[in-house]
Amino acid sequence: MDLTPLLPQVRDDLSRGLALLNGVRLVLCLGSRAQITLLMGTPARILGAATTAAEGLAQVRRHRPALLLVSDRLEEGCGVDLVVQVKARHPEVRTLLLVTQEHRFARIRQALQAGCDGIVSESRLLGSGLQALHAVLSGDLYLDRALVGAVLADQEPGGDAAEPLSARERQVLERVVHGLTNHEIAGELMVSVDTIKTHVRNVLLKLRVRGRIQAVVIGLQLGLVDWPRPGGTR
Repeated sequence: MDLTPLLPQVRDDLSRGLALLNGVRLVLCLGSRAQITLLMGTPARILGAATTAAEGLAQVRRHRPALLLVSDRLEEGCGVDLVVQVKARHPEVRTLLLVTQEHRFARIRQALQAGCDGIVSESRLLGSGLQALHAVLSGDLYLDRALVGAVLADQEPGGDAAEPLSARERQVLERVVHGLTNHEIAGELMVSVDTIKTHVRNVLLKLRVRGRIQAVVIGLQLGLVDWPRPGGTR
C-alpha cells in the first residue's frame, strides 16, 4: 500500500500525539522492541518499559503511571492478562491496548470486562491512534469500530438492561459511542460536566457494567444506540 499521499496527515497526527503525551507519566509494555525504541523519543515521562507481562506489572506497581500502553502480544505472557491484573489492583491507571490479533474475540471481551479504557487495532493505528490517545488521556474511552463489530458478531445476544435508560441517558450514551468526552457532551447538551458524569454513572448502573467501553458494547448489543456511520452525524 502506497502511504505517500497520507504523509501530511500522518505528520500532523504525530505532532498532535506528541503534544498529548507531553509530560504524561507512562509505562510501556509492548511485544515490539522497535516500537518501544520509537516511543522513547516522545516527550512523555516514560517511567518504565518492558516486553513481558510480569515485567510490565512490576513497572506499574513501582511507578503507578497515568497510562499503561500495552500490546496483546508480548515476548512472554499476554497483554490482556496484564490489563486485567492492572485494572483489578490499580484501577486508577488508564490502559490503552494495542490489538495485533483481531480474531481473538474472547480475549478482547476479557479486556472489556476488566474495564480497559481504550482498545485499538494495531493495523489501524495510523488512522485511529490519535483519537484513541486523546480519548483515554481525557478520561474517556476508545473502542475500535471494527473490533466492536467482531465482538458483537461473535457472542450471543444479551438480556434486557436492569432498568430502561431515560431519553437523556440514551442521548449521553449515543455521544459516548461517538467518542465524545464528558466536556464535549456537556457542551452539546448545554448542561454541566457534573450532570453528564451523573448520567454516565446512571447508565453504567442500569446496564450493570463497570466501564464506558462495556456500556458501549452492551448498548449496541441491546439496540439502545446505533454504531455511527463513517462521516455521519448524530
